[in-house]
Amino acid sequence: MLAVKLKGTVTADHRLEITMPSTVPPGEVEVIILHAERRAKPKGRVRLADPHAHPAAGMWADRKDIDDTVTFVTQLRHRLETRN
Repeated sequence: MLAVKLKGTVTADHRLEITMPSTVPPGEVEVIILHAERRAKPKGRVRLADPHAHPAAGMWADRKDIDDTVTFVTQLRHRLETRN
């Protein structure tokens, strides 16, 4: 079986237009259509107030059981990286 990836166009009257390379011999073929759906309106990205700020920044700011968040995160990362 020979597999060839081609690009083509479906016309308004639902005809498929493609140009076959000379490496494809004459004969019956099976066609699979992969159509990229076009969105009516592209999705916009949510912009952060500060583009360098991660959404998780400050997530532990109000916790009373964590005195030093930098030390806490360092210890947490160490435990995760060295666990068995």
